[in-house]
This record gives sequence, structure tokens and C-alpha cells, in this order.
Amino acid sequence: MSTPRSLGSITNSILQLNGLQNQPATTSEEKQSESQQFIFPILTNQDFKETLANYNQHIKKYNMQVWIENAEVRKFNKEVIRNRRNATITAEQKVQELLWKEQHKHLAPEAFNEAVEKYNHKHGPQLRKRNLRQEVKPDTEKYFLAFLHQYNMQLFKRKQVRKKLGVEVLGDLPKMDLYPNKIVEAERNGCRNLPVTVETIRHHRERLEECGALGGYQFRGANRAIKIAFNSDILVITDNGSSKNRTTENQAVTPERTNKVQHNNVSSRKNSLDKYKIRDKGDVANAPSNNIDTKESTKKPIGKEPKKIKTAEKKSGNASKKYELSEVLACNLEEKATLGRELSAGKFDNYNSLSEKIAQQEAYYGALHPDDFKEVAIQDIFKFSASIFSDLDCHPGTWVNAYKLWMNDKFINFNGQRLNKPNIYERWMKCIQVLKEVKIWKKNHPEWQPHYPSIYFDPARSFKENNSFEYAYRFFRLDDEKVEKFSRRKIWAEKSLRAKTDVKKAQDKIKDYLIGRISLDQVYEYVNFNCNKQVQDNLNELIKKEFEKIQNV
Repeated sequence: MSTPRSLGSITNSILQLNGLQNQPATTSEEKQSESQQFIFPILTNQDFKETLANYNQHIKKYNMQVWIENAEVRKFNKEVIRNRRNATITAEQKVQELLWKEQHKHLAPEAFNEAVEKYNHKHGPQLRKRNLRQEVKPDTEKYFLAFLHQYNMQLFKRKQVRKKLGVEVLGDLPKMDLYPNKIVEAERNGCRNLPVTVETIRHHRERLEECGALGGYQFRGANRAIKIAFNSDILVITDNGSSKNRTTENQAVTPERTNKVQHNNVSSRKNSLDKYKIRDKGDVANAPSNNIDTKESTKKPIGKEPKKIKTAEKKSGNASKKYELSEVLACNLEEKATLGRELSAGKFDNYNSLSEKIAQQEAYYGALHPDDFKEVAIQDIFKFSASIFSDLDCHPGTWVNAYKLWMNDKFINFNGQRLNKPNIYERWMKCIQVLKEVKIWKKNHPEWQPHYPSIYFDPARSFKENNSFEYAYRFFRLDDEKVEKFSRRKIWAEKSLRAKTDVKKAQDKIKDYLIGRISLDQVYEYVNFNCNKQVQDNLNELIKKEFEKIQNV
């Protein structure tokens, strides 16, 4: 059986095999679906102008809707302002209002407005309502352009990767990998383009999500970029994927699109050829108009003809989705602010730590990035320790501060570098054992109370009088930590095994790609983050070998 010449032909066969590539579009719906797919999508200068015009129209409509929704709130607030101008407000009443606002500031606008109505019904028209939604300000346009520019750079990088692999097939438009730090640090002529903070970028991104300019938010951990998509009604894109490998057989028969090629314009009786005669532009217009069927004039390929590939049936339900352990752990990661609020609210008071077997499997054989694995360990430790602080009224900020301290100072070596996953796993399990002993101690000594999390988990507080976790960790069962030589050799053997399984990891992902579970971009991203340099360089050959195995089955 003949093997494909490039990865592009492999991808065509894969799409046909999985029923993802159909016959030429005949209806308007099929044509519209093909128009939303691209080979090499890019943003030109004209695309930037049209996208910005669509954005302004979308924001104008959105702000008008917000203004109409907030009409009742404005009417209510005008009556409150009119009443307070004529009323006498005492200092005690002002303090009472400030305390009430501080207690209810965490509520959503709808719930806050209901609480205001109850308060005013009891004390008179004193407090004003919040707007249900906020309008998008003109400054947000600059951040939208910054997102577009970063997205265009990613599209150019995607184009280079696909050209390197020889892929020139239609595909869905990828999501944007948003890096706020790169936007903040971007400079031009020695000056920053947007001299703001990462929190400001996040605020404008959330506002663009509310108005519908962005969507499909996907969080993948604190050390990875979030994925987000532009509104298809706003984004204008150009496909720069026209194939440049045209031959004389598949060229369009128009004067504007014909390439100048050498041709033989002499009689067959002559022995010499005139090599310098070039077809002039528009000569094809004088050609005879009778149509020639290319199928009849094309020669049959030498050897056996490939078998016709049947369209596979599409699976439904959860049978087609099999999430790996690493993907499940990555999806369960939470942002530090959300984690702090949930810990403060007592959501994890009855939390059980992650199974030791699962953690060990991920540490030695998993595909999770070491930074994400470290974050999984810290979040698991904090959730398991939540019941120790159940008697304290812990503010979310104390948990967030403790989280920041551990992200910077825990699970690192003496040089300040992050530990590898097996060593993180060992210290993780020791932390869980220490917390179990602390819970037993607290149960047997009800009078004992820990400090707040930001103080209790501070790595710098390592003395006995500090009453801290660091002291309990350092002096926890020192005699039981001695590892035998055989166990130590086994640990090192398992560590070296991780380097040997990079090819196997890449092959598993390639198999998922060949059967239609994931896309080629997901394969490249996985290999780029989880495999060594040698596997990344030989990715093209690995895909060809796996495809040949499927053909030979």
C-alpha cells in the first residue's frame, strides 16, 4: 500500500476516516459551515479595521440595552437623593449605613437591590441601588485591540507550525491563549503600550465577556494561559491558506489566474525544442471552448488502488469522551481568589485528601505540568486543613496570602528551583500526615487554637513558640523518615522511567488524533509542554508511523 507523501495527505485521510470531511458542499448550510473553517487564518490591516467597526457597533447596542435595563434603578435613586437632600442625617445613621454597606457589599446587584428595598422600607428612602449591569467604557477598546494583536501573533505561529508539518487542510478557528503579562510588558520605542497591571487586564477581559465580545472562557491553571474565543459576529478573518503547489492541471482557466509556464509550441517532426517561448497573459481565452473531462485523461496510478474509506458512525453520549487523570486534575484547579472564598465559607470542612495512589500515579507517570502538579498539591493540602480553622472567622484574604507564600516558598530546593514531581509527591504526603496528627491533637485538646492561615502556614515561622505548621512539619517523626537503600534505588528507577515514556505519551496522543478525539493543534500543544525536545522534533515522523500502522491493520 502506498504511503502518504506529507502530513497534509495524512490529515485528509484521517478526516475522511472519522466522518469529519464530507463531499463538496451542495446546500447553503454546508457552504456556510465550510466558510467558517480556515487553513491559515490571519488578521490583515483591513480585517483589523472591519473588526473594530463591528466591535463599536456591538458595544453601542449593548450599552443601549444596559441603559434601558438600569432605567428603574436611576428612577429609584433619584427619589432617594431628593429625600436625603431635605432630610437631616445624624452621625449615628451614617455609621449604621456604612456598616450595612460593608456587610452587603459581596452580594450580586439583584440581591443587593432587594436588600436595599427592605432597608428603605424599614428606615425610609436612605440607600441607593446598584446598576444591574455596567456599560462598556471607551478605554476597553484599547484592550480589545491588544487582544486582537496577541491573537494574530498566535495565528502566525500556528501557520508556521502547520507549514513545517505540511498540513494544509480546513480546520476550525482556534481559541486565543491570553497572556496578560505579555500585554503589560509589550513595548514600542522604549515605552509600554499599556502601562497598567495584570488586574486591569483581567477586569477589562471580564467586562468584554459580559458584553458578549469574548466567550468560551477556559481556565487551565495559574501558570498557563487561559483560552478564550472572539465573537464570530465581530471578528473578521482572512484565510491565507491557498495552496502554492499548483500544477498545470489544476489551475483555474482565467487570464488573471494563469501562471506563465514554458510550453512546446513546435511540431513533433522537429528534433529541437524552443525553450524560450512563454505563454502570454490571456492566451487561454482563444482556446477551444469544449470541456474535457479530467477523469478520462488522467492516467491510472501504478500498483494497487487504495481501498475506499467508509465514513465512520458518529458516537453519542459519554462513550466518546475519556478524560485522562491529568486532564481531570487540571480541570479541578481553582483560582486563588475563588479558593479563598470557598475555604472561608467552610465548604471544605469535611474534605478528604486526594488518594495516595492517584497522586503517585500522576507523579511518576502522569502528563500534568510540574507547576500545575505543585498547585494541585497545595490546593489539596489547604482544603484538607480547612476543618482546623472551622472555629475561627477567617477572611478569604488570609487564605490567599497563605496560598501566595506556599506558591513562592514551598516545594523548592536550596537554590530556589522547583522540585520535580516525585519529590513534590513525597512532601505532599508528609504534609497530609502532619495535618492528620494536628487534627487528632485538636480533638484531644479543645483549648488549643491555631493562628490564622496566613500566619500558621508561613514557612518563615519555624520555631516552637510560633505554633506553626512549619515547625510541626520539620520535627514530624524524624526517625521514621529513614529510607532503605532498596527503596531509594526504586525511587530513582521510577524517576528515570518518566524520561523513557515521553515517546509513549506522544504516541497515545497521536492515536487519539488519528481516531478523531482531539485535533492536531492539541497534539502539538501536548507534546510541546510534556515531552522532551527530541520527541518534539520527530513529531512528524511519529505521526506518519502511527498512520502506517492503521493502514496495515
